[in-house]
Formats: sequence, C-alpha cells, structure tokens
Amino acid sequence: MKRLLLPLTALLLSDALLLLAHGMMLTLLPLRAEIEQFSATEIGFTASCYFVGFVVSSLITPHIVRRVGHIRSFAVLGSVFSAIVFLFHALPVFEVWLVLRFILGFCISGLYMVIESWLNDRATRETRGTLLSTYTVINLSMIILGQQMINFAEPSGPMLFGLAGVLLSLAIVPVSLTLTLAPAPMQIVKLDFKRLWQLSHVGMEGAVCSGLITGAFWALGPVYARGLGLDTGQLTLFMSGAVLGGALFQLPLGRLSDYYDRRLVLFFTSLFGAVVSLILAFVPTSGNFLLLLALLWGASAMTMYSICLAHTSDNAEPSDFVLIGSGILFIFGVSSALGAPLASLLMSLLGPQGLFVFSALSLLGFTLGIAIRRKSHTMPIIDETEPFRPVSVTSPVIFELDPRMDEDALVGSETDSGGDRPPDGPAV
Repeated sequence: MKRLLLPLTALLLSDALLLLAHGMMLTLLPLRAEIEQFSATEIGFTASCYFVGFVVSSLITPHIVRRVGHIRSFAVLGSVFSAIVFLFHALPVFEVWLVLRFILGFCISGLYMVIESWLNDRATRETRGTLLSTYTVINLSMIILGQQMINFAEPSGPMLFGLAGVLLSLAIVPVSLTLTLAPAPMQIVKLDFKRLWQLSHVGMEGAVCSGLITGAFWALGPVYARGLGLDTGQLTLFMSGAVLGGALFQLPLGRLSDYYDRRLVLFFTSLFGAVVSLILAFVPTSGNFLLLLALLWGASAMTMYSICLAHTSDNAEPSDFVLIGSGILFIFGVSSALGAPLASLLMSLLGPQGLFVFSALSLLGFTLGIAIRRKSHTMPIIDETEPFRPVSVTSPVIFELDPRMDEDALVGSETDSGGDRPPDGPAV
C-alpha cells in the first residue's frame, strides 16, 4: 500500500484540499442564496447552471488536457475556481450567480477528470481496486468535513468564501511541484445513448431518477433545513447525514445486488426512499430523528447511481465500461440540472416540504418503471452479473479505474467506443 500511494501523495493531497473546499461550497452556496433572499426557483436555476457546466466540461476538458497537459490544466482550472469563489460573496446577484455556478461546475468537473486520469495512468490491474477505494474514501470524507467547516463563521460574511479560496489555491501547489511524470493523453469517449438503452432500460431510468433527486437535494436541501428552523450547525449535520448514509450503505447494498436481481434491490431501495421522503415532507421531525431520516434518505438516494451503473454493465464487455459510465454520468448530470428547478416549483407551492414531495414522486415513478420492466423481462442467471464496485459521481475517467478492466480492455475501448458492436444481451 505504501509503495503504491507514496508516488501519488502530491496528487491525493491536492484532491483532499480541493474536495474540502468543494464540500464547503456545496452547502454554503444554497445557504447564502437563501440568506440573500433568492427564491427557491432562483436557487434551483443557479444549481442547474452548475450541473450544465459539469456536463459541458466532461466533453471539453479532454481536449484542453491534450493541448496543454495535466499539470497546466489542473493549475488553470484550480486558479479559475479559486478566483471566482469570492465573487459569490461580492456579487450576490441572481444573473451573476448563474454564470459563476456554470464556471464552478465546469472547473470542478475538469479537475476531477485530471485527477482521475492521472490515477488511472498510474494504476495496474492489481492496484486499480485499491486506488479506486482510497480515492472514493478521500472524496466522501473531505466533502463531509468541508460541510462541517461552515460552522467556523457566519455564512452571511466573507470568511467562509475566503477560506474556500485559500484551500483551492493550496490545492494547486502539490500537483504543480510534483516530480511525477505527466500521464498519457486522455481518452475521448463517444456517447452512444441508443446502445446504452439497448443494454439497460432500468439503468438509464435510474440515472434519471438519481440525478433528479440528488440535484434537487444539493440545491435546495439547505433551504428545506432552514424552513424547519435549523441553525447552521444542525443544517450541516443534516446535509452531512445524507452523504454519510450513502457512504455507509453503498457497499452493503451493492454486494446484496451481486446475489439478487439488481432491479429487485433498486425496487426496494427506491420504495424505501420514497417512504422516507414522505416522512420528511409530512411528519414533524427534529433532533436525532431528523438526522436518522437524513441518513436513511441518503442510504437510498445516494446509492442508486452505483447500482444502476453496475446493472447496466452486466450485459457489457469490460471494454465498454468507460462508454457506459460516460453515458450514465451524462444522463445523471442533465437530470440533476432539471431536478433543482422542478423541485423548486413544488417548494413554491407547498413550502419547504415540496423538496421531499418531489423526491417521493420521482422515486415512486422509478419504482413503477422497475415493476413494469421486471414483469416483462427475466433477469439473466446471477453468475453472469459483474461484481459491484462502489463509485462516486465525479467524471467519466473514474470508470477507467475499474479493476475489471485489463490492459486489452483499455486498448479496446479506444476502438470500440463508437458503439457499432451490437449489445451482448437483451436490455434489462
């Protein structure tokens, strides 16, 4: 382990500092928008611009990296991210925030891609699993810690934005000073949604549902918590509880889906999430019970993405994993951009509880879709399913770290990514 991670210390340190600042911004921006009296609809649209930027960057960043290299790309994206952070405090204007949130989404997606491409370049078939697990743990831990850092100062002041800017500036330093050789050029993957639909209807539907509810949660979760009368400390615990629930339950539910029909696991997980959402919407809650509900909601909503990805991969060759992952992530990002403004409409009608009414409706719709699909199609025998691998929602490059991909598969993905080869099995 030491021999594996030591050469990547600089990169992982930069990743930790970056995610610490990003975790803070995920909750700070909706909270500050609510303080500045943005409406729920306006907050939803600013969040949509973030996810639009995230998706656009996944298509453009590979070309930037091919032109100037990984280190320069990381330095430029990190510098731009750091430069715009304080503008959120200085210019709390809806139209300005639309542009700033787009740039923020573009930068964080590009930074993810640079880091993950670098990790993949240093990985072997034997070490990919360890690297993927280490990277995922760092990401989730730093996001949770970053959310708790909001308690260091008042969200209405400049201190937290300044702190985020400092962390982002420091994140550039380790990568810029590293002596490690620059990675190979990024692979540019073509999206093929027709083939993705042929491989798995449920996988695509689940990506849509997961994007809708998590996009709405990140944009409007702090607004919901404020509507309940929570102070800043309680609010950050509520948001962190949801992330922690996803982290704790992702692997157990994924392993369960290795032994049973993944659609069955998704069916009960989404149904459970709908019930928790309805409780959050209509049952008065507070204190530890509210935190428990947040954790249980995260256990449902924030684990669906990985299981849907694994389900879609069950009928595919290892050389298709990057193609599948890129397509599922693209659908997730577009759906996330739509989820926030749609949920904000319900919140304008029903109040804060409209957020989890939207979540319940989305999850129930997905549950119904699974029931219809499972009735019309029988799952292949369980021995043919691919083993579950937990993965965070970052960039398409993360799928190249999948330990199921050997050297031949990675080479094959460069030639087969166009999607001409017919699917290996029926859509499920």
